[in-house]
Parts: sequence; C-alpha cells; structure tokens
Amino acid sequence: MTEINDKLEKMNDSINKVGDFQNREFKSRIISLISRVKKYSGFSSEIIENDETRIRILSILEGLEGDATELLGQVNIEVCDIVTKNPSPSYQEYQNKVDEFNILVEYQNTLITVLAEISKLIYLLGKGTVSRDMSLSVYNDYLTQTVATRNQLEQWHDKQVESLKIDLDKNRKSKNWFAALPGIVNDKWKYQPLAQGMAEKIGNQSQAESLSLPQAKEIFEEDVEIIIKDGKYYYMHDNDQEMINN
Repeated sequence: MTEINDKLEKMNDSINKVGDFQNREFKSRIISLISRVKKYSGFSSEIIENDETRIRILSILEGLEGDATELLGQVNIEVCDIVTKNPSPSYQEYQNKVDEFNILVEYQNTLITVLAEISKLIYLLGKGTVSRDMSLSVYNDYLTQTVATRNQLEQWHDKQVESLKIDLDKNRKSKNWFAALPGIVNDKWKYQPLAQGMAEKIGNQSQAESLSLPQAKEIFEEDVEIIIKDGKYYYMHDNDQEMINN
C-alpha cells in the first residue's frame, strides 16, 4: 500500500506540471482521480481491518476504475484522430502537433499507471476473494488499447521524420531546396536546428514499450508469518525484508 501511495504522489506532482490543455476540466478530472485513489491507499490500514468499510471502498474503486478508463479512452481517441487528420503536415504543423502530443502522452502515462494502481488496490482489499487476473482484466484491456495507439503514433512520427528530412541524432532538419543546390557545403545553409526539446519529445512519444508496468503478485497465495503487536496484525512474506502493516 505504501508503494501505491508513493506512486500516486509522484503522478500528482507530474500532472500538475503539464501545460494548459484544450479542456481544463479534463486535467482537473485527472487530478481529482489521483487524489481520490491516493486517499484510499493512504488509509489502507483502517480500510482493510473493517470489513464493512473495505467492501464499501471496493465498490468505490470500481467506480474510479470506470472514471480512469473513460478518461484514458478519450485520450486514445484524441491521439488517433490527430494522427488520422494530419497524414502529411508541414514542418511547422508537425512541430505544433509534437507539443500537443506531449501533453496527451503525459496523460496516457498517468492514466494507465493510476489504472494499474486501482487494480492493485482492488486485489489487495479483496483479501483473496478477487483473483489477480480478474482485478487486472480491465487494466490489461486498456493497456493493450493504449499500446496500439502509441504504436500508431510511433509510425506517424517515423513517416514525418523521413518526409521532413529530420535528423533526430543531430537535432536538425534539412532545408530541402538548399540541400538540392550543387556546391552548397556550409551546414548552416543546408540545415536548421530543431526547436528546443523537440527531438526528445519525439523519442518519448515513440516508446510504446514504456507503458508496460509490473503486475501485482499473488500475495494471498503465498505463505506468510503473522505477527500481532499492540492489537495490530503484521504480515511477513517469506521473500519480504520488511513487514507490511495491514
């Protein structure tokens, strides 16, 4: 639970740094989602020790899972729409779209991560009544959808980099009409530098494999040692170095 809470704290900081989006309400909904999930992970000790509360929170988490998938689905649709409607942009148009995609990809990364954390919470608070496969089923479906979307974005970037004669390694693009003239040997005439950070953004947006996240362990099927101290239960797994306070 502590691990989940730490991840949510970092995601909240990250999403707050994202620039303005066309729909401010959308960004607000993501921040709200992170805060609500963080609340339940932060008070997991109280929740898991009270069956009535635990069952109620499980129901709430299923609703939050629905919110996360709705938001992620909207982002994925937006990415696909932009790619489809801009098959051959000019360099300036491409630069603008790279900036736009940078925000959308940040939302993708955040939402797929928070969806994974919701799945882990559902599994943990289920206390063995919900299998790992069932708790991760929605997450796995949306991970597949999101990876497919990012693969489509990666192919789009590859096409634009080639057609616009962009050299990502050297952070520059060719001035097509100058490059075609014989006798032009000065690089400052043949090339122009990319906008600051553009090459890095393109690279980050083209890494669909970065979306793959570690999955929860079958902790309720492992042997544990139970320690009771001051009326609280501590569960020590054989392969753990620290006690997990439930």
